[in-house]
Amino acid sequence: MPIIAYQSFNSNASTTHDLDSLTFQYFTKLANRNAIREDHQALVLPSDPNNLTVPIEGPANLMDIEPLTDDQPVVAFGGQISLICQNLARSLGATPDILVLGEMDSSGPEFVKISKDPSVLYQQSVNEKACQSFTAIIPIQNQTKISRICFGEGYVVYKVFDLNVIFVHVPNAIAKSTTDATNFYRKIIQTAMGKGGVIHLVIGDTNQASIDFTPKCLNAVDSLGKYVNSAGSGKIEVVDSYESSIFGTNSTGTQMYDVAVYRSSVVKLLGGPSYLSQSSTGTTVTDHCGLGVNIDLI
Repeated sequence: MPIIAYQSFNSNASTTHDLDSLTFQYFTKLANRNAIREDHQALVLPSDPNNLTVPIEGPANLMDIEPLTDDQPVVAFGGQISLICQNLARSLGATPDILVLGEMDSSGPEFVKISKDPSVLYQQSVNEKACQSFTAIIPIQNQTKISRICFGEGYVVYKVFDLNVIFVHVPNAIAKSTTDATNFYRKIIQTAMGKGGVIHLVIGDTNQASIDFTPKCLNAVDSLGKYVNSAGSGKIEVVDSYESSIFGTNSTGTQMYDVAVYRSSVVKLLGGPSYLSQSSTGTTVTDHCGLGVNIDLI
């Protein structure tokens, strides 16, 4: 029953994967303005960036979303990451067994301050552009149960316990074309699984054209899979915001880009999807909502 989570950050296309590539970006500023305009407030749980795997008890503080006026410090990203873990611990019953951060290559020296938690491993999947790189956070206790299968532009594939999972940031150039997106998933599945292999879950930033777009593409590749979008109709509750329902996970809350699509013929959802805002700490650090699911084989 692994808890699988994804959070996309907002990086540019730079080949230099430093803090400047993902702080104070255009769509993050847009998400910040939208949150303030919609009067969103953050329910900020107690957390510790240096202790990601242990749930922390205590009430949430209600905080207004701060206007962005300058670059966010690296500790702001650490706060977002630790609150993903804490919020999913409360909504799904435990901290993530794997958390993949899209658009972040945390191998640079600037990112040491994100977390010094000795109980987790950081594994970077580095592509040419900052916006196409990934970082996985894996509790050390899970290192024999989780393994990276392969990665490339826009994706990384992990074996998570008994599940094959694709974490995605689908390139904008192909995300709206049914043919291109279907070929994108077909190539990944063939590369990762070979003949006869199955993908149990696709999670992340799909940049999809409509709520049912990604399941249609996956079902075109595997007609027996019966892939289903866990978000249903698209209206979702954000677990770290006060009385906040949204109809989209992008910077303006209008497009359902960040989803978990599962192979309903062989797996079932035990909890989730649980969605996190772009401003879990009260400071906006990204343009897309994060999410997590508790999922297992039928």
